[in-house]
Amino acid sequence: MAGIRALQRRVKRIESARKPRPSPIIILFNSFEAFADAAYADVEAGRVAGEFLPILDILRDWEAGGVWMLAYAR
Repeated sequence: MAGIRALQRRVKRIESARKPRPSPIIILFNSFEAFADAAYADVEAGRVAGEFLPILDILRDWEAGGVWMLAYAR
């Protein structure tokens, strides 16, 4: 029975490792749109340079494309 329990724990660990992980943006802001809204507000207030907006578009593409999963795989 101990072997079966060890196998169950191992399978559980493998299955949890395969679950999709949220990106750091999702972890901090709960959604990408909340992050984008905060970024636009900071640009309008002058706290962040306007050159950040193209970077925001790139981050949005990364979020949609699942680039973060590749980062976690390493």
